[in-house]
Amino acid sequence: MSFARVRIDLASLVSNYRLFQSHVKGEVGAVVKANGYGLGAVPVVKCLSDEGCRSFFVATFDEAIEVVSHTSADVYVFEPPLSREGMKETFDAGCIPVINDSHQLEIAQRESDKRIAVHIDTGMERLGISFRSVDLDRLKSTNLHLLMTHLACADDPEDPFNEEQVHRFQHIARQLADVRTSIGNSAGTLMGERFQGDVARPGIGLYGANPFSKRENPTSIVATCEAKVLSIRDVESATSVGYGRTYTCQERTRIAVVGIGYADGVPRALSNRGNFAFGKKLLPIRGHVSMDVTQVDVTACPELKIGDWVEFFGKNIDCDDVAKSVNSLGYEFLTGLGKRVERLYV
Repeated sequence: MSFARVRIDLASLVSNYRLFQSHVKGEVGAVVKANGYGLGAVPVVKCLSDEGCRSFFVATFDEAIEVVSHTSADVYVFEPPLSREGMKETFDAGCIPVINDSHQLEIAQRESDKRIAVHIDTGMERLGISFRSVDLDRLKSTNLHLLMTHLACADDPEDPFNEEQVHRFQHIARQLADVRTSIGNSAGTLMGERFQGDVARPGIGLYGANPFSKRENPTSIVATCEAKVLSIRDVESATSVGYGRTYTCQERTRIAVVGIGYADGVPRALSNRGNFAFGKKLLPIRGHVSMDVTQVDVTACPELKIGDWVEFFGKNIDCDDVAKSVNSLGYEFLTGLGKRVERLYV
């Protein structure tokens, strides 16, 4: 039995996918790396395949193997194996490796009948072949299925670096006749056709977190993370709560213990500063977040009882807002949900 769960609204997932579709002229793929951003890659792939998604993107070969048998769509691997044997295994599994350097490109040239994608680094300085050193003749000697890049600052549409990256990318793409392109992440897809390419690849926006840093969230909430109330006790005034005695009750206080802690994805940095919610009522965290449980003040919520579920984030507590309060991101909160947190699909 799990004392923590995340309820995943598949209808909202589909709604978000359709939002991106409404903004593009080409195809909308889906990034399902990191176990579908923590929400379960296989259920997400099945759901979006039924919706017509024809391209999925994962980070590693192991992630690809997990999902490839559940869809007839193309599965791209951002970080394919580095060896020739590993690359061949990727091809044999029916997956498409994303080539990131000259060594991988050399391996791909030996398998010229196999489809590949090539990542052009236009300014992230992370993965990809630098736009400064692209060998067009070598690219033309492969079965190039998709040419892609990644925007560094799409979360801020006003950042001029977005235009600079697209300019660098298009300079190369124009020299490769008829190759399909992929540019837009979630934010980039919503910025307009110039920032999308032929295959948009939204990620975080599909799962309901805000892809923008300075705009309102245009997507629907998908995930609601909750924990069960395990215990309720009355704590007398001047009594400390939790490890390190970092919180002392100023008056008689009703404290509930909920079954989720930092091993499940509740950052310890929320100690004495975050909240849970029961309906619209906020329940302040008291004391340090523990590994398995968290203590909250439920004095103002007399109707709460043992066995009830309280919300960590979701429809009443915005995931992005909580993340910002501890200098984090909605991405980290979703992908940081632990294995003990049960995934329920509704």
